[in-house]
Amino acid sequence: MQINLLNKYKEMPAAVRTSVWFTVCQFLQRGISFITVPIFTRLLTTEEYGICNIYFAWFDVFILFTSLKLPYEGLNNGLIRYEDDKDSYTSSIMGLISVLTLSAGGVYFLLHKWIDRATGLSSFIMLLMFIQLMFNPPLMLWTNRERFDFRYRKPVAVTAVSTVLNLFVTVVAVISTSYKAEARIIGTVSVQTLFGVIFAVLLFVRGKTFFKKEYWSFALRFNLPLIFYYVSQIILNQSDRIMINYYQGSGKAAVYSVAYSAATLMLLVLSSINGSFNPWMYKKLKAGKYRDVGQTASIVCLLVGGATFAVSALAPDLIRILATEEYMEAIWIIAPVSASVYFIFLYMVFANVEMYYGENNGISVISIICSALNIVLNMIFIPMFGYFAAGWTTLVSYMVLTLLHFVLMKRACRRKDLPEKVFQEKNLLAISSGVILLSFAAMGLYRLQYFRYAALAATLILAFAFRKRLIAVFHQIGKGGAEDEE
Repeated sequence: MQINLLNKYKEMPAAVRTSVWFTVCQFLQRGISFITVPIFTRLLTTEEYGICNIYFAWFDVFILFTSLKLPYEGLNNGLIRYEDDKDSYTSSIMGLISVLTLSAGGVYFLLHKWIDRATGLSSFIMLLMFIQLMFNPPLMLWTNRERFDFRYRKPVAVTAVSTVLNLFVTVVAVISTSYKAEARIIGTVSVQTLFGVIFAVLLFVRGKTFFKKEYWSFALRFNLPLIFYYVSQIILNQSDRIMINYYQGSGKAAVYSVAYSAATLMLLVLSSINGSFNPWMYKKLKAGKYRDVGQTASIVCLLVGGATFAVSALAPDLIRILATEEYMEAIWIIAPVSASVYFIFLYMVFANVEMYYGENNGISVISIICSALNIVLNMIFIPMFGYFAAGWTTLVSYMVLTLLHFVLMKRACRRKDLPEKVFQEKNLLAISSGVILLSFAAMGLYRLQYFRYAALAATLILAFAFRKRLIAVFHQIGKGGAEDEE
């Protein structure tokens, strides 16, 4: 058995092995990040924990403009275009990011008082952010360059070491001082700077190029048109915490962050499911087996919906594990945010069909619309109902985004004159409605512990009763649609 598995692993193409190991890395990073939540919620006050979460939220915003996401799509496309000069292209991109970061630092120096007020962060913490902005991209560039060439051993080792070291350094730093929020941030910045300096030197030694007009021009032409899409994604992911901090302070932002961490726990699993479901679906669409896609999508969405209910129903237990009694208010946020995760999965399923048929022009537009909607709803309802409203504005925004993706998906199918529907639309509507209703039901059971556990037990019994069907579906997806290529 073990020998067969080892032989199958060795027979995997390099691209598949690389993908597997980078998925393991992603689980390691997110898993340890989740594990740190109960550690830091107990070592820091709610205000201190809130400051840390606001820092990381603003970091995601700032790095979008200082790196333009060049270590990702811009790097990969450039490596394909300039395959005979990959080292020079990579170091040139690092040079471009360095210039963008220094320019942003100059703007901050001129406007630091206004920016400090807008972010709610001190000048010292903003200085730490710009250090991290400078030295985070070299590590990302090196990692993605290694991935591009299907080399995974060194990136996996570096990810494991840096993740564990970051946890150790930040915990030691926090317990060693009374300035705990600053210590938490300094620990992370120190570890990233250490690795960033090492790989910045390595990339420049290899590439020996800081500036090359052709490379900078290509990278900017490729990535700048995508900036609005990236901004919309950042707004949907981070604007809640930033706006809660603005209206109600870092303490409430901390409570929301804990709830968000608990509710989005499923994203670890859903990203893996989508990674397997997507290529399987593409092969089925190519073979014209739309009924298989529709049936399987309904079953997977039903399973995701059940998991959503489970997370919502377990909200009080999750918060007791992740935090202290100070954070118990977070239970009322988990249900809507958890339901949002279901709609994130559903809109990705629709978007995959759009991209398969080449109809992806509207994706950026609807993302911008929904991010603007999220900001407007937060501006209206957070002052009226407090930070609890942010969970529901998030849910509404992702529901609208899912609906718009459904419209684009239907348009793509019409343009390709498909003979039948890809998805079982009535079933998906029923499942989606059930997710929303069960979210409300879960909240109603928070004070009725035994009824809550009985509902969870019923869900598990139902899943067990249909276990053979579920196993068959995932076995089929795991085969990747190979039977359609024979």
